Amino acid sequence: MREIQPKAHYAEQLRPYEIDAADCRCLFFSAGETLIRQGEPVESLYFIIEGRVEALVLQDDGRRLALCYTAESGALGDVELMQEADGATATVAAQTDVICLAYPYARARRQREENLVFLRQVARDLSLKLTRSTDRLVRASLSPAREQVCRHLLQHRRGSRYCGTLMEISAATGISYRHIQRIIQKLCADGVMKKTPQGFYHLDLERLSKSCP
Repeated sequence: MREIQPKAHYAEQLRPYEIDAADCRCLFFSAGETLIRQGEPVESLYFIIEGRVEALVLQDDGRRLALCYTAESGALGDVELMQEADGATATVAAQTDVICLAYPYARARRQREENLVFLRQVARDLSLKLTRSTDRLVRASLSPAREQVCRHLLQHRRGSRYCGTLMEISAATGISYRHIQRIIQKLCADGVMKKTPQGFYHLDLERLSKSCP
């Protein structure tokens, strides 16, 4: 993570919340970096400007379970803000390179109490997360495992390649690691994707798209 110089149009992202971008730090997170860590105090309310993040719940045995939403906009840390939680309920990590505005949490608490516009917008954000979570959960419960894997590959690709791991697919879909292995092996055998010596997969986007209507 590093602090960068904000661009003028970044302030537009905060207009719905009626807060001042001058009170924020502009931060850059590389793909894979952690913005919020489960169990630790949340120091800032993060507003996503560019990029995509995913929320993960970490189990005691080290396994990760992806929650049923990813985010490309809105606020991070809003759940803890509204619950007045002492620590983060989940780990939030950057799926891609991310630029965000970090608004001090102490100020966010005051806005929650004093700024009705801010409170309404945070409530809208939470409602949208709930809707997305429900939709994803329904798709996961009704879709065959192969379709879920193909959808994940499409959603988390970089261009025509997938750079994640099988453990990440398992965490995101809830499908066992062994079953993920079998599905990936079959996709490779069918020519839908190809593993490279560099450790990522080339994807046939057209055929992959047909596997997840």
